[in-house]
Order: sequence, then C-alpha cells, then structure tokens
Amino acid sequence: MPPQRPAPGRHLDSERGYLEVAGREADRPLRDQFLGFRDLVSADMDWADTRKRRFRRRASIVRVAALLLTAASTVVLGIQEIPARASIALPMVAVVTVLGGLETFFNWRSRWVLMEETRYSLNRLRDEMDYYIVATPTSELSRDRLQGFFEQHQSTWADASRQWVEFRKRDRPPQPEIRS
Repeated sequence: MPPQRPAPGRHLDSERGYLEVAGREADRPLRDQFLGFRDLVSADMDWADTRKRRFRRRASIVRVAALLLTAASTVVLGIQEIPARASIALPMVAVVTVLGGLETFFNWRSRWVLMEETRYSLNRLRDEMDYYIVATPTSELSRDRLQGFFEQHQSTWADASRQWVEFRKRDRPPQPEIRS
C-alpha cells in the first residue's frame, strides 16, 4: 500500500528533518546517530516515491488521453458515414492541444524522472550506510563517515533542487535583453 499523505497539521517524516526523526536526546551514541540518519534517508525515499507516483500518473494520463484523442479524431475524419465529422474531430484535436500545453507547463514527465533519479541516489546512499553500519564494529564507527553520508544526502537534494529550478526557468517566457 502506498504511503498516505499525512493528516492536516502533520508532516511526513522527511519533512520533519533529522532532529525530529532521530530524536532530540543529547549525546546519543554514534550508532544511534547513524541509525537515525538512515531513518531520515528512508523517509526521504518514501517522499520521493510519493512524488514519483503522482508525476508518473499525471504524465501517463495526459499522454494516453492525447494518443487516444488523436487516434479517435483521425478515425472520425476517415469515416465518410459520420455526419459533421469535422465538428466532432475538431474539438478532439483542440483537447489534444490543451493536453500538450498542460504537459509542457507542468512538466510531469521530467519531474517523474527527477524523482526517479533522486530515489536512486538516496537508495544508493542508504545501501552504503547499511553496509558500513553492518560491516563496522560499533567501536570503530566514524563521525567523519557520518558527516560524509550527510554531505552526500545534502548533495542529492541540492542536485534535485537545482534541476527543479531549471525546469521552472524553462516555463518562463524569455526576458528581453536590457542594453545600455
């Protein structure tokens, strides 16, 4: 069963942040810090999955609807026995145009792919953490290694955010050059 959106006033664990997910106790053992951070990465993966499913569903609906309407309008135009076939096909073609505009504006497919890439990066990070936590004796866990995992995590989200901003910039009309 897919994760549900939280009730109003509640947030997904990913949106609550590391401090809330890992707990607020001071001087936690390093292993507990690793496990808490791992929980945050897992929550981030769930967050990316919810967005990925949403974007994939919307992109797919738009693509399939456009394909079906395009095919149907062609068929309608080709059947001589349909009276006023142009009056039927023209609105279908207009809806296809609107659907294309919606996809261009909302960019669901690119956002779906972005969440897929983000999910992959987070999964890789979690796998590396899991291996390190399991393969390293508790007494040999390194705070520097936790910092490295945190930096990878931040880099993953920075890349996703940068790409998101690039998608939004493409939606803006070109700005006129100001010459002095």
